[in-house]
Amino acid sequence: MSDRIFLRGIELHAHHGLHEEEARLGQRFIIDIDWWLDADPAARADDYGSTVGYEKVFALVHEVSSGHRFHILEALAQAIAETVLTRYPRVEKVRVELHKPSAPIAGIFRDAGVEITRTR
Repeated sequence: MSDRIFLRGIELHAHHGLHEEEARLGQRFIIDIDWWLDADPAARADDYGSTVGYEKVFALVHEVSSGHRFHILEALAQAIAETVLTRYPRVEKVRVELHKPSAPIAGIFRDAGVEITRTR
């Protein structure tokens, strides 16, 4: 059995991207993340220690994003997914959707981003 826990709209200011201005000034990123695990033991026992809580994943996203400058979104999303799977053995699968609404594109658009899914 596998259940999904998620966080939507994690906003952070970070310095990722190919261009020097992106590294120097930084910009807004929005992250949606889902992780799958068997939540039945935690739910039956009402035991927080048997699950992977939102605040742990929230802190992990900020930690990974601030720990290294990534040139492409795919690399940042991959690092977040790998860290979730490494740090939390109960997690079977993770999906990271990374939005970069201010991507340096000459044109009018609402959003740019990537979505990756990784499984154990």
